[in-house]
Amino acid sequence: MNDPMTAWQRLRTGNQNIDPATVAAELACGSTAAAVFRCADSAVPSHALFGQGEGAVLDVSTWGHVIDTAVLATLEFAVGHLQVPLIVVLGHHDCTAMRRALHAWERADLPDGATRTAVEQVLWSIVRRHAAADSVDDIAAAHAVETGLGLVQRSPVIAARVDARQCAIVCASIGARDGRLRTHATIGPVGEQSDVLAECV
Repeated sequence: MNDPMTAWQRLRTGNQNIDPATVAAELACGSTAAAVFRCADSAVPSHALFGQGEGAVLDVSTWGHVIDTAVLATLEFAVGHLQVPLIVVLGHHDCTAMRRALHAWERADLPDGATRTAVEQVLWSIVRRHAAADSVDDIAAAHAVETGLGLVQRSPVIAARVDARQCAIVCASIGARDGRLRTHATIGPVGEQSDVLAECV
């Protein structure tokens, strides 16, 4: 593992080598297609998963895509100020947060510190969705859906945009190796034809 100095030097070197023309082109584009609320330990960046340019997706990341005030403020900025028409709640295969929640579910063994709060939110998702806690991926699906519903329930700004059909939420996860998207729920009009766990239009 790198030490802090090596990590910072890597970032500084990358910044020094940045192409000003690329930065100018990204700024000129100025259009954000979606906000992606994702788990912080997912390795592949959202713009790559969706085949978009780097400036086309606003990434919001927490461990286990757990909602807090900062997340709500960021997503409200996205839909209210940037007029982003879509929020994607994105889980992923073999998520460490979901794995830790499965361990807690099976053994009644909760971690300490802030990690405990995140795991408890995932456990509540299992309970509210009446989900089978048979695998990490089952839990990830249930938690993605419950997170999407939670955004509407906890944010009047997001709820109003969804009600006005100006924004929608897709709750999804990324597969094991192929990076393919699996849709678990949609909230709002997106025209998704997949077999979803929940659909609210």
